[in-house]
Amino acid sequence: MNHSPSPFRRRAFLRGTGITLALPWLETMSVCARGADTAGGMAADEIPKRSVFCMWGLGLNGRDFTPTTTGPDYEITPILQPLERHRRDFTTVSGLKLTHSGGHGGDRTFLTGTNTHASSSKLRVSCDQELADAIGHQTRYSSLTLGIRRGTGFGNPQDNTLSWSRSGTPIPAENRPHVLFDKLFRPDTADTLAEREAAFARRSSVLDSVRGEARAFADRLGKVDREKLDEYFTGIRDLEKQMQVEKTWLYEPKPSVDAPEFGDEQGLDPTRSGLDYRRYQRLMYDLITLALQTDSTRVISYMARMDNSDGTGAFKGEGNPYGYHEMTHHGEDPDKLRWWTKADTWYMEEWAYFLDRLKSVKEGDGTLLDHTMVVWGSSGGTINAHNNHHLPAILCGGGGIGVKHQGHVVKENAYLGNLWQTMFGVMDVPVPKNFQGGEADGVIGEII
Repeated sequence: MNHSPSPFRRRAFLRGTGITLALPWLETMSVCARGADTAGGMAADEIPKRSVFCMWGLGLNGRDFTPTTTGPDYEITPILQPLERHRRDFTTVSGLKLTHSGGHGGDRTFLTGTNTHASSSKLRVSCDQELADAIGHQTRYSSLTLGIRRGTGFGNPQDNTLSWSRSGTPIPAENRPHVLFDKLFRPDTADTLAEREAAFARRSSVLDSVRGEARAFADRLGKVDREKLDEYFTGIRDLEKQMQVEKTWLYEPKPSVDAPEFGDEQGLDPTRSGLDYRRYQRLMYDLITLALQTDSTRVISYMARMDNSDGTGAFKGEGNPYGYHEMTHHGEDPDKLRWWTKADTWYMEEWAYFLDRLKSVKEGDGTLLDHTMVVWGSSGGTINAHNNHHLPAILCGGGGIGVKHQGHVVKENAYLGNLWQTMFGVMDVPVPKNFQGGEADGVIGEII
């Protein structure tokens, strides 16, 4: 065995005559990713950088959200009040815009810059997937796509996902905490491993077949159809690449993590009646924290609230008589405005819980929050919830990887994509060609 001070690879073996024995996890190996109880004791050069993109549809009540003063010592607003204890760990960026947003279709443009749901739009890759392409090979899951609704929702007025592949294909979101836990941490059995091996073989066979059929008539197609066919082949290559990554990790053991107390699963499925929203949201935040803490992934997108029909219930259990969409069309009704601010403040209480969780995890000389950039954002403006300008955006964490928080920064008429471009720089990932389709033209220099 090599006794050099450098860590062993994550899974090392002793090989003898006819047998292979897996070594136990040793302190000389990287402790990152083996379990929640040991994931913090890593060397500084082992600590990864992560990015989490969260979108809250329909905007919020900008009158009680946007600060009137700037800088680290700005006067905090009613909706931001729950984050006061994290004041030095986040920056509110005001004035950002999206050209192709507003209305109820901002989900598609939030991470892509694409012309939302217009039939003539050319779908683009979302920036979370561009990050995943650059760094995702280092973890079991190149990225996680989560949402308040599962699947893609493609073809409906609103999508269920923020994430789009390089071939312009929506990536299905997962919304069930217990299913997400199983995916991340439930150990595989011999039977499940055999089933997955068989599934890989079937998928490979299908991809080979459709690729062969497509090539057979490619020469008979016109220019536009050939371009479409090339997009199709790109989609096939995406699937093959994903399969290769999955196969690489198939026999690597998952991190050892105690299962949370899920309780009644019906109360944790937003597609069914009886959603216990606060319990649901905190479990999702707990699982995102565990996924990052165990280095199961370094890139996450999460559509925490949808446009139009928001999916969260807008705290009906707390006595709110209005749906979230209804409150955004308040018509200056003082009761709707009052409940709107109350609901936004309650959502922000849950976000403060998320920051608490990230901050509670020790990593080297810092915390998980110090090494993770987490965005609270919306594609709906704060002046009017359905505008495409003055978008609410809060960048949290990242203080240990280069983010210099400034409390409140005003970037009037700057692109939301500039925030993503800033995050790429902090992640040490080059900005891809045609990033955001022109919906980014610089960085937010005040925070780096």
